[in-house]
Amino acid sequence: MPLFMTETKLTEESLNALARHPSNRPERVSRVIEAHGGKVLHFYWVFGDVDVITIFEAPNNEAAMSALLALSAGGAVVSHNTRTLLSNDEAMRAMERAGTVETGYKSPREEWTGWHDEGGEG
Repeated sequence: MPLFMTETKLTEESLNALARHPSNRPERVSRVIEAHGGKVLHFYWVFGDVDVITIFEAPNNEAAMSALLALSAGGAVVSHNTRTLLSNDEAMRAMERAGTVETGYKSPREEWTGWHDEGGEG
């Protein structure tokens, strides 16, 4: 199943509410992710620009996005910054494939090989 990492920024109102009335957020977030066919693997509170990092699996991008939209719907979230995570084996297979699939693509560097600017216009 695909893996995702989401950095979540909570609203100030949500953080204030949690300080007054602690709530087991990993448990609540897990329920939402599981309802969309996924599973929370790791949940961390962090210092810095975001408040929470969640690593979870979901059946596909649509399920992951649906779960994140559901988590945002209550107004407690300022933003989710989500990345798809690949294992090293997946990355190695992608690298191998990238070197063998013929696309006809030339990088700008390859397209301009041998060109020399003589200066001036025209």
